Amino acid sequence: MSLLFRSASEVGTDLRAVRRCGGSSPRPLVLSEKSPHLGGARPSLSSPLHRPGPSRPWRGGQFSRLPSGRGEVNVNTVKRLCALLLCVWWVGCGAQPPSSAPASPRAQTSSNAATAAGRSSAPAPVAASESAESEPVFHLATAQVQLPRVKLWIGSREIVSEVCHTVPQIATGLMHRTGIGPEETMLFIFAGPRERSFYMKNVPFDIDVAYIDREGVIQEIVRLKANDAQGVPSKSSRIQFVLEAAPEYFARHAFGLGTLISTERVALAEVLGPIAQLN
Repeated sequence: MSLLFRSASEVGTDLRAVRRCGGSSPRPLVLSEKSPHLGGARPSLSSPLHRPGPSRPWRGGQFSRLPSGRGEVNVNTVKRLCALLLCVWWVGCGAQPPSSAPASPRAQTSSNAATAAGRSSAPAPVAASESAESEPVFHLATAQVQLPRVKLWIGSREIVSEVCHTVPQIATGLMHRTGIGPEETMLFIFAGPRERSFYMKNVPFDIDVAYIDREGVIQEIVRLKANDAQGVPSKSSRIQFVLEAAPEYFARHAFGLGTLISTERVALAEVLGPIAQLN
């Protein structure tokens, strides 16, 4: 079936011609409830699928106002359904919505501290004031015995001295001993020259100490008092060896400043420097 469309001006001309001939304007076509041309029942005016809108008069081949549709209602309905499905999926996955504000640095710090502690049942860390008072302990709880010995030459005199070259040995020294013999000595060996400072913690007797440079030359001789925990630093920053002896030991043997100390007629740093474990 083909349809023939006529312009609005042609339709108007025909209507005027009908009126001049005494005819009446054509009445609008009213569809019956069941029209064979629609192929089914005509929807009722009370049906929710069809609601009459405002009149739309025909003007010059156009409607004066476009028919209002229901697209906005359908879009809002789809949006609500999508939001509902998203909430159901979120709850089903067991997720929790993120918090609106990040955790405070204090809370993060506490969390990190708990993680570092792990699964152990260690006690809580001590306060800062308590940890500041405690110091690392490197010395032994008892007196050292059977230390290695080395033959030394002080000037033209040959002696045998105990040697301390490891960290526990150097940290302990003469601690926990009851005294030192008039000819006993103890040599401390370091890996390089620097300023040194020795004290008398847990040493109940006085001693004399010689600060010696890398070449083995005595730079200073000082007296350390029994149980004095205040260190006596060297004036020179080139001290690599320290020799402890009984009071007046260096004076009795005329070992003064500038005296050379060596091993087998070789410099101390060449033979003993490589075995040092503390700089």
